[in-house]
Parts: sequence; C-alpha cells; structure tokens
Amino acid sequence: MTIAASIWGLYWVPIHYLEGFGISGISAVALINAIPAIVLLGLTSLQWRDVRGTFGRAAFVGFVAGLGFALYSLGIVYGSVVRTTLLFYLTPIWSTIIGILWLSEQTTWRRWLAIATGLLGLSLLVSGGTNTQIGIGDIFAFVSGIVWAVAATLIRANPSLPLPSMAGTQFAATAITTCAVGYILGAQTPTYAAFASALPIATVVTLVFFLPSVIAIFWAQKRLFPGRAGLLMMSEALVAVVSAALWFPEERLQALQWMGAIMIVSTFFIETMGTPQKKVALKQA
Repeated sequence: MTIAASIWGLYWVPIHYLEGFGISGISAVALINAIPAIVLLGLTSLQWRDVRGTFGRAAFVGFVAGLGFALYSLGIVYGSVVRTTLLFYLTPIWSTIIGILWLSEQTTWRRWLAIATGLLGLSLLVSGGTNTQIGIGDIFAFVSGIVWAVAATLIRANPSLPLPSMAGTQFAATAITTCAVGYILGAQTPTYAAFASALPIATVVTLVFFLPSVIAIFWAQKRLFPGRAGLLMMSEALVAVVSAALWFPEERLQALQWMGAIMIVSTFFIETMGTPQKKVALKQA
C-alpha cells in the first residue's frame, strides 16, 4: 500500500502537464479517470453474470471513494498541491474514529503516537507559508479526507466485493463529479484538437501507473483497518509535497518542513512495528 500510495503522490504531475496541451485542470482530471473507468467497467460487463449480485454494493462503495477522490482532485486544481495533500491527510484521524465506532477497531498507543507524529509532521510541513487564507481548494481538500475515510471503512467492511467493480466505479465517479463541479464553476471545455493531443499520454500514464496502484490500494484496504491504512498512505503526502516543492518555487520546502517530512515517514515505522491487532467481527455496510 505504501508504494501504491507513493505513486499517487505524483497524481498532480500529469494534471498540470496535460494543461500544456490546452485543456483545463478539470478536463485533465476527467480524462485521467475516465480511461481506467472504461477499462474496468468494461471488464465488469464481461463478468456480469458473476458480479451482478454484488454490483450494487460495489458501485455504492466505489461512488463514495470516487467522490472523495474527486474532491481531492478539485483541491489540486483550485488550490495548492501541498495544502491540498496535507488537508486530505487528516484522514487517519477520521479513519481511526470511524474504525473505532463502526468496526470496533482496537486502537493501541502506537496508533495514537503515529497519528500525533504524523499530524505534527504535517503541521511542520505547512509551516513557513505566507498564504493563510482559506480558499475553495482548501475546502474541497478538507472534505475529501472525511469522505475518503468513510470510503475506506466501507471497503474494509465489505471485503468480498469485486475490485474491478469498485475501482471502476470510483474512477467513473471521479470523472463525472469533477466535470459537474467544473461546469458549475465555469471550467473551460477543451477543443477536439487539444483532447486528441492529450489522449495518448493520459492513456499511458493512467493504465501503466494509476490503475494498478488503485487496485493495490483497494486490495490492501480490504485487509487493513482504515486508520492504519490512512497512516500507511501518508507516503503519498511526502511524495506530493517534495515533488511539488521541486516543481513550483512557491512551494519549496524549508528546513523545518523537511523535518516534518521525515516525521511523516516515521509514522510508517511506528505503526508497523506494533503488535498485530486481534481480529474482530466486521459489520456489513
């Protein structure tokens, strides 16, 4: 999961790169997510006789996950990569609370230490910035973390649901939601020429990198409590923040922020060195 999440830490790169082809950030997000949605839902249709009994639940879980990821994507488009990533990664807090209340998760002191360390690291990462105003991108990012925590809990509570159905619906929901919000906010519609020129690179990036990583994350989410999964996914925050700092001069890290990045990495070791938790009965969604 940590490696797969790290790949998603570079999710913002093709979004900004595709803008160079003359399409808006909203259109780039929609394109990147529509391609794997078509592939996975096409696969689901070929297996329809086997999955039709579970497709409704899988689609609902995928929709919630897609909504969360659409909000995260909108945060990247309308806000700062660093701020969006940090606000999204309040997720371990929401995931742990939901896991305790919904899945009866047994939380150890190591988990709370990892959460505290991660949050302190995040606060150090965001320190030193000059822009303290809350924008629409920040709102999208904050809400996305809560929605994703709910989605992670639903995935954990429904481990038998087929991955292609859930992941395909997530990609589709992300594409549709971002298009709808973009339309409301007046995002520019790309020309056919711009769309055609961006399609090849978007196809390669999504099918080679992002689709396999989403499948890996969903697979791991089925087997991990949402709070722990959220902590292990903090590698995405580190990759996103560091890569954005290298790309955008205005998001370059200072010494204190690098210390925060190291603290985020340490949460993985704090959590994984803990004693395995007892298995508990899961409530079906």
